[in-house]
Amino acid sequence: MFNYAKENTMKRTAYLFIPLAFLALSALPAAAEDHAMKHTEGKAAAQNHQGKGTINSVDAKAGKINITHEPIASLGWEGMTMDFEVQDKSVLANLKKGQKVTFKLVEPRKGKYVISEIAVAK
Repeated sequence: MFNYAKENTMKRTAYLFIPLAFLALSALPAAAEDHAMKHTEGKAAAQNHQGKGTINSVDAKAGKINITHEPIASLGWEGMTMDFEVQDKSVLANLKKGQKVTFKLVEPRKGKYVISEIAVAK
């Protein structure tokens, strides 16, 4: 004999379970990405890369500086000319074209390097 009450209970369970399972599975990639990003950001922020170079231009308002730098061994970079953003725009206030500088780079996001510290070379 067919039990309608049992079938109804099974349908309700299925209707409840399927959306919940979908939500749980769809949240996994976002949670994993968030965890990976936090882990990467913390690791990247802890690693400083040292550089030396000459200032070509300073845009204090935009928080950017153009530097022709020597090779940076810790990144495997050859010497080149690059635009960099700085973490703190105020460090650019007294810097001028032609000055030799030393600087530290950090990677707050994968592949994105910014200057965390910069000073006129002695």
